[in-house]
Amino acid sequence: MLNWRDFVTFAPIMDITHHTSQQGSLMLDIGEEHIDYLIASSDQESKRGEIALDQNLGDYRQALENAVYDNTFLLDDYAHTTIAVHAHHFTLLPQQLVDDGLTEKVMNASFTSMEGDLLTYPIAGTDAAIACDVPQGVVGFLRRTFVGAKIMHNLVPLCAYCVKAYAEETACMHISLNEHLAHIVVIKKGKLQMANTFTYRALEDVAYYALNMWKTCKLENKRDKVMLTGDNTLRSTLAEQLREWISFVMPEVLPAQALQLGRDALSIPFNLITIALL
Repeated sequence: MLNWRDFVTFAPIMDITHHTSQQGSLMLDIGEEHIDYLIASSDQESKRGEIALDQNLGDYRQALENAVYDNTFLLDDYAHTTIAVHAHHFTLLPQQLVDDGLTEKVMNASFTSMEGDLLTYPIAGTDAAIACDVPQGVVGFLRRTFVGAKIMHNLVPLCAYCVKAYAEETACMHISLNEHLAHIVVIKKGKLQMANTFTYRALEDVAYYALNMWKTCKLENKRDKVMLTGDNTLRSTLAEQLREWISFVMPEVLPAQALQLGRDALSIPFNLITIALL
């Protein structure tokens, strides 16, 4: 669990039109088994899809390289490229520690099995950053292949979105669900209270964890909200479970800025939308 309470500042909701140009923009969400991609163009049309990584190689970096080079449209000359990566080892820390060059020291103190590449990126609208341990060679490959790309842990876009979207709420929990993967962010009085991403076997595990964090962050059952994104079936089932204890559990409303991604905006996975909103 990530937990830091007193360093959040506010930033206005950003317009995403600056991401579009004649060449368009590329957003990648790179997971352990596949790559989710979104290509947004200046004519407000978008293209999205999923590319599987070869699990039989036994080498994550090589599987990622093969997937990129086998899909050459990813290598086109895009005006902007933003990449979110998944990592098991990550932590939230004040930006001041990053500026002071203490990120590696914090990560080594937090995890005993650091073997990959250290990646750090600030959370927009806050004075915080997320540092993570990415499989060795992956960050170097991405930087060589996607020159000038913004590369970050996959929780960064969701945290940035929640800080902006729920700035006026007394408190709000956001849960994003995909098959066997959950992301949870809590905002209270405009500040980031906690954030975590984890795998799960059953939705009951997500409900138990969410309710535990609800209690830990001292949210109010009759006042505060849970907003859900991700797979429709999973979030409907989870909503039914959470409503036994929490009054306001509802699907997230599509941000108005996301409509700039084209007519198919409603079908774009929320993880890609939050990347596009950075």
